[in-house]
Amino acid sequence: MKTQTIQTLMSKTKFVLLAFLVAFSYSCSPEDGNDGAPGPAGEDGNANVVSSDWFSIQFDYTNGANDYGYMSIDIPNYQEFVDNGGMAMVYLKQTLGNDYIIHPLPFEDVFNFALANVPSEGVENSLIIFANQSNVIDLETEPNLTFRYVLVPGNAMNKKATDLTKMSYEEAMSHFKIKQ
Repeated sequence: MKTQTIQTLMSKTKFVLLAFLVAFSYSCSPEDGNDGAPGPAGEDGNANVVSSDWFSIQFDYTNGANDYGYMSIDIPNYQEFVDNGGMAMVYLKQTLGNDYIIHPLPFEDVFNFALANVPSEGVENSLIIFANQSNVIDLETEPNLTFRYVLVPGNAMNKKATDLTKMSYEEAMSHFKIKQ
């Protein structure tokens, strides 16, 4: 009796599987309809990368000794940017007559940067550029020193790519197809 029940169950299972196979083979026919119109062209791969123009530093804070200051730059969607592994790169351009040199920050002991959200210090959701030198306020009127930042969301970084922190300015701009 037990053998007969198992045989009946197997027959029913085979029948159900055969019915599904027949139904799917007809419903998935390539002749069901026409293909739709092609979709719009995709983004160029750096759609979410943000880069600034070159700008002079304008301090939001300098200390009383005038040997330290910082500039705060608001980052839209800061928390999402940080939580998803976003990366900031900041560059200093020193103009020397008709020539220039571009340095990544940190640069010597003078310039550095950080992503910061410290409301108790008046800094919220920002990229901060720091400067340490005597008469730091004089840097605001120095036309031969300009800065540029690049914000790279975590989803825009190729995990197998070269370490972006080791790229030169030119390599980074080329990698993200950013106009220099």
